[in-house]
Amino acid sequence: MVATKHSVEYNYRELFPNVKMIGGFEGGAIYQAIKTDKHYLIIDEGTLADMLDEDDKDLLDQLVKVIEFETEEELEIYLQSKKGKYN
Repeated sequence: MVATKHSVEYNYRELFPNVKMIGGFEGGAIYQAIKTDKHYLIIDEGTLADMLDEDDKDLLDQLVKVIEFETEEELEIYLQSKKGKYN
């Protein structure tokens, strides 16, 4: 598992054209995608950007998280460990 953080401007929909929403939570949504035989979760907390100002630049630069998994099984184990968090 490899996790990276990105700004709210990160265009994951272009980079992961097969992205599909699998859940939501207050302040954001969680998506799943497959690219080059790897599985991804994309956690978009971009709705929080409206509540932040320029002084919160560090937070603004971390509102989209992309987690890469080697296998679908690894992804499913992660989702089970977070059950209830993203719905």
